[in-house]
Amino acid sequence: MAQATRRPLSRERILAAGIAIADADGLDAVSMRRVGEQLGVEAMSLYRHVANKDDLLDGMVDDVIGAFPAPPIGGDWRDRLGAQVRGAHEVLVAHPWAPALATSRAAVGPGRLRFVDGVLGTLLSAGCSPQLAHDALHAVEVHVFAFTLQELHLRSTRGGYALDHLPAGAEAYPSLAVTLAEAQHDHRAEFDFVLELLMVGIDRAIDTTTR
Repeated sequence: MAQATRRPLSRERILAAGIAIADADGLDAVSMRRVGEQLGVEAMSLYRHVANKDDLLDGMVDDVIGAFPAPPIGGDWRDRLGAQVRGAHEVLVAHPWAPALATSRAAVGPGRLRFVDGVLGTLLSAGCSPQLAHDALHAVEVHVFAFTLQELHLRSTRGGYALDHLPAGAEAYPSLAVTLAEAQHDHRAEFDFVLELLMVGIDRAIDTTTR
């Protein structure tokens, strides 16, 4: 019987293995040795495809961002931007280690560039000037990455929300107490609320700059 052909090692397989490890065990579990074990090769073999661990991490997070959905074609710009932003949020929630890594790395790969280009295309088609599109892009990225990062951080290990119950001494913060007593927490609703505020602000800025 012919021996089964081993799949050739590639950068794509290495990054996928790193992502699988991070998803299962957290980013701290990712190492060149662990990735090699996952792929059934010696760690030294990886260096033909990734320069070092920093290159591995940069590639992993860019692959995740590269999975953000492409901008829809046609329709109102608000619907297109909403689909891009919500899709990005869903991808990041599926990879809880990725938002912090994305906001701490200086490298910008093709996945990030495609996302940025897609958002800019939507904003320019809405009537934004290049300057307004530039500024709005930063607001969109803050919402996508920072909101998701905070959401993931504030979730308890039981899937709750860290501020759902007031700690001892909370009577010193009466506004917080009354708000938590009356309000309900819903991650998705809050994400959509801020997104809607963002789009209203962009729409207003377009009207102001085109008068």
